[in-house]
Amino acid sequence: MIPIYAISTGKIEKLDYGQKREMLSALNKVPFSGKMWLSNTGFVEDEQAYKDHGGLHKALCSFSKANYTMYQEDLAHLPEYAMFGENLTLEDLDESSVYYGNQYQLGEAIIEVSEMREPCWKIQTKYGIPDLVKRMSRSGKTGFYFRVLQEGYVSANDNLELIQEAEASTRLSVQESNDIYYNDRKNIERLNYALKNPYLSEKRVDKLQKLKTNALKF
Repeated sequence: MIPIYAISTGKIEKLDYGQKREMLSALNKVPFSGKMWLSNTGFVEDEQAYKDHGGLHKALCSFSKANYTMYQEDLAHLPEYAMFGENLTLEDLDESSVYYGNQYQLGEAIIEVSEMREPCWKIQTKYGIPDLVKRMSRSGKTGFYFRVLQEGYVSANDNLELIQEAEASTRLSVQESNDIYYNDRKNIERLNYALKNPYLSEKRVDKLQKLKTNALKF
């Protein structure tokens, strides 16, 4: 059993963090009570302001609460949950121990690790940490997404249960894919290995293929 600290959802709102351009986001999420239906595109009461923040391969966003401490010197008070707009604030399951294709039971639903998270400027703006996105990306502690294989009701106090591990011969952790994508973009051997993974989304495969094409030019 993998403990979940909080399961949260959010509505789109206009946020004012002193930026010049309008900021629409459902970044500020709060835990729900009772139970909620989880569809193949996410919780029914959860919203995304932009399509790239959701979809079949980004139905649920998760982040390890243990990694909040990376920013304790930047902030006077660390949030208790959903610090980076995640749906699942996990107690201590992070990118290094999560593999694409791992399947978990969450309430009645079955979910599968499907995508790395690419942090955007909004979380950086919210906390006023100028290099937050760069630091998060380089560390590989970005959070990650699940796709929903089986829809169902999820209760606020549910936890995760690993029910099936990814194929061992092509096993790829979110930490490793982050390291390739952000820190080692010209490593053909690692790119080829990542591209063998059968659980990656089409968009992720396209991005890795482009990196490989560029790397081969050198």
